[in-house]
Amino acid sequence: MRAASEPPLRIVIADDHPIFLIGLRAVLERDPHISIVGEANSPQALSALLQHSTCDVVVTDFMMPVEPQADGLRLIEQLRRHYPHLPIVVVTMLNNAGLFHSILALGVMGLLSKASLADELPQAIRQVRQQRTYVAQTIRQALSLAGEVGADRLHSQEHLSPRELEVIRLLAGGMTVGEIAAHLHRSKQTVSAQKVSAMRKLGLVNDAALFIYVQEHGLA
Repeated sequence: MRAASEPPLRIVIADDHPIFLIGLRAVLERDPHISIVGEANSPQALSALLQHSTCDVVVTDFMMPVEPQADGLRLIEQLRRHYPHLPIVVVTMLNNAGLFHSILALGVMGLLSKASLADELPQAIRQVRQQRTYVAQTIRQALSLAGEVGADRLHSQEHLSPRELEVIRLLAGGMTVGEIAAHLHRSKQTVSAQKVSAMRKLGLVNDAALFIYVQEHGLA
């Protein structure tokens, strides 16, 4: 139990869908020891907010597809780089074990499905208060299943680096290697090498196979 004199937990929430922002606020404000100190509807807005606001936790949607920052892994990487001690709780509608592994590998404190947000977000916040990581039950099940079904392909996907996963998702979204290089501020040679490495790990032989793979595994 929190001491009566202990200050409220200050939380910033971020989602590009207004209805989910409303839902996040409604769930969190059930706890009188939580204070919502800011809302953002894009990666840019979240970055600007964190530069001028002090908070204890960020709760953010994984995908907020607003240019020029459209990739969730890149957003988390930037948050971890600029605010290494700030706990991050990620919520997502995606259902992909390889992606979950990549998100958790970046050091987030919580990973939740939007489908179970009302039930599990309060539990996640309680765990974060105790400096513990919380992973939603449905995501734990997906990770467990990934260890039993399609082991070879899933094992390869889990070992994609965050940057490789970022590149294949953008490729499947229709961007060229040159466009991705400009978008991510990398050289074309680097992006091409990351593409080749990712496809080799996944056992994919051409761009058509890559597109089908990304669609089937919910990475697009």
